[in-house]
Amino acid sequence: MLWIRCVEAGSILLAIGLLLVFVLVPKWRTGKLSIDGMFLLACWTLYLQEPWLNYNNHQFLYTTVSFNRGSWCNYIPGWNSPNAGLIPVGSIIWCTAYLTLVGLWVLAGAKFMRWWKSKRPGISPVELILTLFLVFIPLDFGLEYIILSTGLFNYASTVPALTLWAGQKNQFPLYEIVIWCATLTAWSSVRYFVNDKGESWAERGLSNLKFPNEGLKTFTRFLTVMGSLQLLFLLFYNVPYFYFSTKGAAYPAYEPYRVGGVCGPGTNFDCPGLKVPVAKRDSETNRTVPVESLAAPLRRHP
Repeated sequence: MLWIRCVEAGSILLAIGLLLVFVLVPKWRTGKLSIDGMFLLACWTLYLQEPWLNYNNHQFLYTTVSFNRGSWCNYIPGWNSPNAGLIPVGSIIWCTAYLTLVGLWVLAGAKFMRWWKSKRPGISPVELILTLFLVFIPLDFGLEYIILSTGLFNYASTVPALTLWAGQKNQFPLYEIVIWCATLTAWSSVRYFVNDKGESWAERGLSNLKFPNEGLKTFTRFLTVMGSLQLLFLLFYNVPYFYFSTKGAAYPAYEPYRVGGVCGPGTNFDCPGLKVPVAKRDSETNRTVPVESLAAPLRRHP
């Protein structure tokens, strides 16, 4: 509890600091939103996709100890995994994480690419991208090891053959580090590769359009940047997890507070496993026993 409260407080303070440094202070000084500020705010909107890796099956558990208001997942069209509104993603930690653990990393990644390019002018774009990817791997592994060890989140259902410490509460899928670092690298590349007008690939051509005022132009640039980052998040990260979610083994012996009521005892649904049917959006249960054998208070009434 003390650790979670400290993380919450630290997350709020760091998020405020980032907004001041990259958004508010440059705006006060120049009257315009800086490019880094635009990217930081665009990264913040990626929070919308944070829980989407649970779209087909619950494979990722957030701590329920952090102050949270559940999730918006039950409003996403086609969502399959049951009790989606109980996923505790709507918390202080995860709301601020897309400033502190995503936005800051993306800006730092782009800055590293500029620095590395200055040291090796002849390096190709592909080599530069690959270098950043390799730099991200040990950094992400160290951070996620701390997070898993302290229970901020858990990879509950993973592919055993592709998982470190498989079957333990701190199990860590190797494909996570690959696709997450690839996603961070893709976002950083969007910020790094700009033309002589400072436009990313998503903004190319906007300078040729006429806008009635500078504010509308800035907002349009923000939308294009946000859209490009959202698309990369979907393709590089969440789509692969849509597949892995159907191949995961059973949960380790988690305490009920970690599962948060999305599946398991006290619900109509068994938690994911290799022999557990994947629930559909309108399924009353995914158990192999008849629905009539479930306790009456647990049935979902029309």
